[in-house]
Amino acid sequence: MKQLLLICSLALSSLPAVAQEKSPPFGLGDLAPLAENFRELFEGFADDMMPLMEQLADKMSDLNAYEAPEVLPNGDILIRKKPKAGDDPDTEPKVNPDGSIDL
Repeated sequence: MKQLLLICSLALSSLPAVAQEKSPPFGLGDLAPLAENFRELFEGFADDMMPLMEQLADKMSDLNAYEAPEVLPNGDILIRKKPKAGDDPDTEPKVNPDGSIDL
């Protein structure tokens, strides 16, 4: 009886196993719908942000007219305007008609 069980178990174990269908590996093609959704999202974001970015660009060009900020020992911050080419101070003080000098 033991021999019969051993023979049957060996015979059944040698049957080919039923193979499961393998799913194709995850690839970049599977990301295409997600990428399309992100593209639409970012295009909408860019359309909404474009007016603000243009305003910021206008302000940035205005910043070129100023020196770098300077922090004083007391904590004050000075931001000086850069001198223009024609704004050189006169070396001679101007005399007013009454003889006084403006400093």
